[in-house]
This record gives sequence, C-alpha cells and structure tokens, in this order.
Amino acid sequence: MPAAEALEADLRIADRAAVALGCNARVRGRRLEVLVQNQVLILLGEVESDRVRMAAGAVAWTVPEVFDVCNQLTVPPEPAAPETQTAQP
Repeated sequence: MPAAEALEADLRIADRAAVALGCNARVRGRRLEVLVQNQVLILLGEVESDRVRMAAGAVAWTVPEVFDVCNQLTVPPEPAAPETQTAQP
C-alpha cells in the first residue's frame, strides 16, 4: 500500500475508533489515547478496572480496517489494606 493510502487508512481507523469508544457505555468518558500505525490500533491510558480495559479492547477490534490491536491500557494497583495490629501480651 502506498504511503499516502496507508496514512489515510490509519486516520480513518483512528477516527472510527474514537467514535466507537465514545459510544460504548463501559468505555465512554475515560481518558484514552488512540494511536494507529500501519493499521495497528494502540490503546494507551489508565482505566479503573480490567473490565473497562477488556471492553475497550473488544470495541477496538470491531473497527473496520484494523489489522491488530495493542491494548496498553493499565489498571492501577489497588491500595494495600492497612495491616491490623494484634495486641501482644
């Protein structure tokens, strides 16, 4: 595929991905970055759960012309529970 056509395809994919992600109830409102290179859709950012991460990846795969999806979304670790101290005799 010539360079100009490849760039146009990547731009179409990025636009379609942004719309698809914005229309999905599980993903809408999250701060995600969508990059496309050679028809590979790359998702970047931080989401609150694995469920949202997987939903975004599934939506990405539905975008026409996508050859592959690289889901780099991260889920922050849950804060450690405070240790309870036991009384020692």
